[in-house]
Amino acid sequence: MSPLDAWLYLDRMDLSRYWPKDAPTGWDQFHTRFKQGNITLEECAFLSPSQRHAFEIALESETYLPRIPSITVPQPITPDLFPLNEPGENAIVLVSANNRLTFDLLATIWSHGLTPAYFLLLDCSGHTVDMAMIFKTFTPERLQASLQKSGLETRVKHRRMIAPGLTAPLAKDFEKATGWQIEIGPVCAAEMPLFLGDRWLVPDAH
Repeated sequence: MSPLDAWLYLDRMDLSRYWPKDAPTGWDQFHTRFKQGNITLEECAFLSPSQRHAFEIALESETYLPRIPSITVPQPITPDLFPLNEPGENAIVLVSANNRLTFDLLATIWSHGLTPAYFLLLDCSGHTVDMAMIFKTFTPERLQASLQKSGLETRVKHRRMIAPGLTAPLAKDFEKATGWQIEIGPVCAAEMPLFLGDRWLVPDAH
């Protein structure tokens, strides 16, 4: 990563927690051999196709994620509701900040799968999630306002959403403000397919 690139929290991923405990090869041994090029995910028959696909996304994230410049000014995108993969009433809901670069990052991850989802981008004045937490623009009040404006409650029959890992301290406040169940997701977006588990749908080729 260039000193001029933003920190994408790739080092905050703990992929070992997704590795099957009964796997014949332990995570540390596999990861070491994988980095050395001595083993591939395809050789791990004990992983399901969905698991292999999700691990691939996480382990090879640096090869496909867009370069995000380290900038000091907000990069706003319209705070709105964005449907991906033709979501229906059971689609998962993710909430994030209305930063253009953050959205590009999430969209890149999502382009690798088929999972229907709604992305709810709340008005954080264009800050990334980490900066929104610092400047206090990712708030329960703004989340509640975004929910009302989006009309999301008429599109899904459940009341569950996944919030970014960095917003964990506000989870209870989010639930109180919205009445929705808040699931705290990973800090790094590249971990999301593994975090979703069976909810992550892979292309038929995998």
